[in-house]
Amino acid sequence: MTVANEVGKRPTTAPKQPGKSDGTVERERLRMMMLIRRFEERTYQEYTRPGQKIGGFCHLYSGQEAIAVGIQALFQKGKDYLVNGYRCHGHSLAMGMEPRVAFAELFGKVTGCSKGKGGSMHFFDASAGNMGGHGIVGGHIPLGLGFAFAQKYKNTGGVTFCLFGDGAVNQGTHNEALNMASLMKAPVIWIVENNGVAMGTQVERSSAEKDLAERGSGYNMPHYHVDGNDVDTVIKQFGKAVDRARAGDGPSYIVADTWRIRGHSMSDPMKYRTKDQMEQARQRDPITIYQSRLREQGMLSDEQADAIQEEVAADIAQALQQADADPHPALEDRFNDALAESYPLQK
Repeated sequence: MTVANEVGKRPTTAPKQPGKSDGTVERERLRMMMLIRRFEERTYQEYTRPGQKIGGFCHLYSGQEAIAVGIQALFQKGKDYLVNGYRCHGHSLAMGMEPRVAFAELFGKVTGCSKGKGGSMHFFDASAGNMGGHGIVGGHIPLGLGFAFAQKYKNTGGVTFCLFGDGAVNQGTHNEALNMASLMKAPVIWIVENNGVAMGTQVERSSAEKDLAERGSGYNMPHYHVDGNDVDTVIKQFGKAVDRARAGDGPSYIVADTWRIRGHSMSDPMKYRTKDQMEQARQRDPITIYQSRLREQGMLSDEQADAIQEEVAADIAQALQQADADPHPALEDRFNDALAESYPLQK
């Protein structure tokens, strides 16, 4: 379990306390969801302003924060892996990536998590078990199987969280990986972050089976929906799959139903969504839901909520300023880290 010694400080490991929570852990989860949202909104501003400093495609995570924060609550650093598609900012921040490092990667700076060469779709931090964002739709799903197979083979007790969108379930890699995972009883949690549209195509227009949880039914593993906008529900329901995987009983297939506030990418005006749909989505904002719950349970006061918001805003502003001032990679390093050279095997 992780807690913060003070609101706004980075979490540190602490023993689990019996009885009712004092709200420290819960406020840290709220803070992280607010941090992710603020980071993404500042990213949107930087991408769209004149003199754009962020190049390439950019996919924001605004509205889906409860899934990333819920996973972090279950994640065992040093044991577990997470592998993701290209909407990877939120998960990376939740797992401990500093906002300055994340902004630096977006700006193409040498201090970025991929030394400024990966950009928005390729946030990595192998030391934290974050095995990266990947740009090919469904291309990383077999990687999730590979990480989980290694965990089983080495008997580490770890699990792999493999996340993908509703559009990736129609890729052949999805079906092949699910089948092999079940045969191997690999400790992998397949998580569909179902925001309802693959780019701009609604699920009912792209999937013959509209209930995406049923897409996991042919592979002999538990398959079910979770409210992806409620962080407590995410932790509880994902936790069942994690316990099952750690016990050696194999994979699970979870559809986390959510909603992204922004478009698929920065060029998407979201004309496929009506004003009524957007208003309904605002009623299910994961930050609002969790903040209201903590207030009702006496874990969050007005003063604490204001303090968290102010500190998050200050942290993001400082991180942005620092990343902007960081240097770009040296010209002579432009081809380094882009290719893994082969080496002769040892005799």
